Amino acid sequence: MDIIAEVRRRHFVSGESISSIARSLKISRPPVRKHLSTEVESVYNRKHQPELKLGSFWPLLEQWLEVDIKLPNAALHSAYLKRYLMKVIPVPRQYSAICKTMEN
Repeated sequence: MDIIAEVRRRHFVSGESISSIARSLKISRPPVRKHLSTEVESVYNRKHQPELKLGSFWPLLEQWLEVDIKLPNAALHSAYLKRYLMKVIPVPRQYSAICKTMEN
């Protein structure tokens, strides 16, 4: 939220116009006006932790990793293994997101 302080400083201290602030920070004028009218920075508090996007795929990931851990180190997380697992285990459309999770 440093942008709020930057907008307020430029306008109130330096006397810069809203248009020039918007142009230099590459944001539109309405957010600049909004930042000028705010007194306190907004704070976001999450009340509910949503389910992870991969939440429904965790069983599939666990199954893949169980196969993966039994392989020698040279074959771990290899493209060959991923292709093999795609043939053996049905893969959902979100395969790229699953691969990213496996790599981490």
